[in-house]
Amino acid sequence: MYKNTALRAAILLGVAVLLIFSAGCTAADDGKANATSDTSYTTVSVGEIAESLADKGPITAGLDLDSTTFYTDSVYYYGMTNIDGPNGTNVFGDSPKQNPEFISAINNEFVGYYMPKNAAIDVVRMHRERGDTAIFITKKHSSPEERISDYIGVIFGIENPKVIFTNGTSKTLFINAEHVSVYYGDSDGDITDSQSADNCTPYRFMRNKMTLQYNDLNYSLGQYGESVVENSDC
Repeated sequence: MYKNTALRAAILLGVAVLLIFSAGCTAADDGKANATSDTSYTTVSVGEIAESLADKGPITAGLDLDSTTFYTDSVYYYGMTNIDGPNGTNVFGDSPKQNPEFISAINNEFVGYYMPKNAAIDVVRMHRERGDTAIFITKKHSSPEERISDYIGVIFGIENPKVIFTNGTSKTLFINAEHVSVYYGDSDGDITDSQSADNCTPYRFMRNKMTLQYNDLNYSLGQYGESVVENSDC
């Protein structure tokens, strides 16, 4: 990536970060809220999840990355809308998400713009205090190199964290292979993939208001009977 392109990306991503902070949180305070006009969902706190696991020994907990562990919307927004290519075109071409250069940037130089969600920090801390193993399973596409693992190690204090890229495929096979007992994710697919696994309880993370302005697809809170983690849009 050219130096001026990287600089423009940094500026745009910085602005996006400020917008995310200004969007605030949307979680309800009464333990129950409307996801749509005809759908309700039940919320659960991180402490209540810990209580539900009190009689179980160490387990493996899985987390999604985008919109669950991190805010990454600003990175994708830049990738899809930049005009840093020749004559104001997109530097990653007409189909950025299929461009190996964009995939590599998402997994490497743009990683420093991933903003950790407070709820994810709380969840990972709770599981680590229990002696559990926290791993990360994402439908992101892999690249020859990636810095996401290093970033997670620094942010969450996990040595050699496991990050699994499913390359757009279902997470169920990987959840089973890693014997994941609880899985946290924001999308409908995260929930259904967990429920299709052998023995895994899903918990839904909420999306931030800013996220929902650009990505409200596959997001049906409580649609599958799953509990929603309180304040997990933060």
